[in-house]
Amino acid sequence: MQPKNVLFSLFLILTILAIVVSRVRHEPVKKEPFDRHPQHLAYSKHARCRMSCRHISEGDIGQIMERGIINFSKSDQNDKPCPTFALQGQTDDGENIRVIFAQCSQETKVITCYNLQESFECHCPGDDSKGSLQQKR
Repeated sequence: MQPKNVLFSLFLILTILAIVVSRVRHEPVKKEPFDRHPQHLAYSKHARCRMSCRHISEGDIGQIMERGIINFSKSDQNDKPCPTFALQGQTDDGENIRVIFAQCSQETKVITCYNLQESFECHCPGDDSKGSLQQKR
């Protein structure tokens, strides 16, 4: 092969490689449906009661919000008035918990939370009703 052909082939390969790398780097990042850094975080009375009963702190809720995995089978993105998301994971102190968030445009609200390893006998308002929160469990 002549030196001209070798240089041309090398240039062509490097150009194609540069184009591929450029496209991969500029591909849009898939947006997660849950905003992990909301402007305002509120807690329902039910969530506060469950947190107290199950020894789950606001710090634990924050850890799950930041690092938890979205459980789409327990979430309802079409829920009204706001989509609900079930995030679960392990806290720094080793608890496996699931937190149900309702995420509206102006506010994210903690609806309820569960310890996935240990059962607690809680008597919180709404525990007796068989509403949608109980079905998400």
